[in-house]
Amino acid sequence: MTATDWDKYYARPFAAATLTRRITTARLLGHMQRWLETKNPSIVELGGANSCFVSALYQQLQPRNYLAVDNNRYGLSLLAERCAVLPGLTFAEDDVLNPRQTAEADLVFSVGLVEHFDEAGTAKAIASHYRYVKPGGLVIISFPTPTWLYRTVRILAECTGKWRFPDERPLAPAEVAATMQAHGELLAQDLIWPILLTQGVWVGRKHP
Repeated sequence: MTATDWDKYYARPFAAATLTRRITTARLLGHMQRWLETKNPSIVELGGANSCFVSALYQQLQPRNYLAVDNNRYGLSLLAERCAVLPGLTFAEDDVLNPRQTAEADLVFSVGLVEHFDEAGTAKAIASHYRYVKPGGLVIISFPTPTWLYRTVRILAECTGKWRFPDERPLAPAEVAATMQAHGELLAQDLIWPILLTQGVWVGRKHP
């Protein structure tokens, strides 16, 4: 299967991305504010190249540090140019399937990451979230799921030549839940319908 060209995507994201990112950000923040057990958390964002969430999370959660992890150097450089002045923001070029480092963050999250692998790769990518979070810490994973709305919108995008994610595999909720439950408690399951390419948001807490 052809891999997504992330350099091309970061250079020219979808026109509608600004609106959908606002919706996703609001939903993520709602779960973070509900389930986080500490103020000024330490945060790791996996797949965080050119993250659209950093500024909002700094404003609302005031993290003491924030690590953006990705294997796309270009995307990380864009984030560094845009947000390097934020205190405690650091960057790591690393592979979520074979991470070289660990952390003990209060919160580890990703959006649009774990669906870009086969089933075994997805399980490894989900497990990596728990490698970065401390015992009792919070894990939030957002991923596309194959609702009728997702399938309809994707078919239209593919037919018009606008689809850029050839390796995206919409995930059944049970697939994500099974791996998360192997590492901790599953706290919440949510679906974001208004962004059309329906996203699941699964919230878990690592075993103490």
